[in-house]
Amino acid sequence: MPRAIPIPPPEHKTPTLETWTLELKTLTPLFGGSATPREVDPENPVRAASVRGHLRFWWRAVEGGRYTSAEELFKAEEKIWGSAEKHGRVALRVLEQTAGESKKPSDLVLDRGTARTGPMEKFFLHPFNPNQSEGLPEASGRVWVAFTLELDVTRLSPEEKEQLKTALRAWIAFGGVGARTRRGVGALEALSDASDWLPASPNQLKDWFAASPIAEPRHTSLAGAVVYLGQPRKPSNTDPYKGHVAWRELGRFWARFRKGHFVKDPETRQTMEYTPMAGGKWQDHKTLLALKRNQEQIALAKPYLGLPIVYQRLGNSFSGTLEALHPQGARMASPVILKPMAFADGSVRPAVIILNTPAPTQIKVNGKELTLHLPDTDPVLEALEASDALEAVRKAARIQGFTVEVRL
Repeated sequence: MPRAIPIPPPEHKTPTLETWTLELKTLTPLFGGSATPREVDPENPVRAASVRGHLRFWWRAVEGGRYTSAEELFKAEEKIWGSAEKHGRVALRVLEQTAGESKKPSDLVLDRGTARTGPMEKFFLHPFNPNQSEGLPEASGRVWVAFTLELDVTRLSPEEKEQLKTALRAWIAFGGVGARTRRGVGALEALSDASDWLPASPNQLKDWFAASPIAEPRHTSLAGAVVYLGQPRKPSNTDPYKGHVAWRELGRFWARFRKGHFVKDPETRQTMEYTPMAGGKWQDHKTLLALKRNQEQIALAKPYLGLPIVYQRLGNSFSGTLEALHPQGARMASPVILKPMAFADGSVRPAVIILNTPAPTQIKVNGKELTLHLPDTDPVLEALEASDALEAVRKAARIQGFTVEVRL
């Protein structure tokens, strides 16, 4: 005899997903970033894996100050972002890409920079120039790249969602997509919900990112970083890309700083203007020329700005490569970021960001291992009244006109 089952079947429920959607666009040309070095994939210029890598870095920079060791930091990072052994709990997709227009470095500064102006923004693009010794042609980038980023945050706790939101804001403010983002390549702005993702003012950077500084950082951190901003620029419809004017200002500043053109003119006793055809003023080059075979340590300033540094042979000058010496390899990412920064009102400001990062203690000079320390004397450091290269960046930025200071 059939029997009725009094309990109704369970109701099928579709899992509720929580997703965030950001519409983003590049302020400056995008170069690199594809599976092939130096190249942009014209079909998919922005890869999800690349974005994930950028966000992981900025999550570490934002949250790293809370952890006393790299091991503790990695465990916390693995919990959200995953590892070779564990799946992460943030899923992201890149949708609706617009590849924009193709541009080469030679298209951006048509005359390569004059003897008066210097290379300007092209100073940041030297890895994409033709390289005859390696048989590499000039690389192509893209301008006006737009894409939609979708993130599934369903599995994150409320605290982890706040951490992710701060990392996204840091990525948009200080980072970018593709290669050379620390030099302003592939800088970003948010097109949707701009007030959520772009600062309304310089002071909002402090509200979003300020944290107790780390006295002796073991990993790169925003805690204790300092930002110098120039005046806001309202881009015009005739600009080749939105961040053009601000990026050009930063190119001239960095070309000047790398040459050390902040010393006093011996005749006028005024601070030297940037002169592209004049030689460099840093002491490093003379120190390297005097390097002896049995030397065990060396005093240099520029390696604290990032490694490797490649010196090309010009006459009887020093030539060769300076590399970092640590377990992670021969590279030390620069603690200095130079990029146009987008604000919620549609303006763009040139920004010099100096991260809080461990200083190098060892270096390789043409393969020779040496202990690195700061020079006791250097004409550029003395002219800027700076004790080290990063303090020199801070003081030079103010001289250049980037006078709005925000300490994080």
